[in-house]
Amino acid sequence: MKEAINKAIAKAMMEPVKQARENSVFSNSGRVFLDAAAITYDASVSDGKLIDASGKVMDESSPEYKAIVNMAKKQARAQSSIGSDLIGS
Repeated sequence: MKEAINKAIAKAMMEPVKQARENSVFSNSGRVFLDAAAITYDASVSDGKLIDASGKVMDESSPEYKAIVNMAKKQARAQSSIGSDLIGS
């Protein structure tokens, strides 16, 4: 019975946990994913802002900014440890 309850909770929490993981990329717990994605584009992260290769803050509407954030969110969704105690992965 306890195992069935735990499985039901894990199933119900799966999507909220994955969304929390995505939303963590601009926090300390998820920053590693944003840093990794930024490096792919010769960019970096400073004070929560993406910095391009020339040292300028990236505009949030730029394709590179969007690509970096999307890549970081995708990786965080799959690999972050946030909520792993609830969903088991």
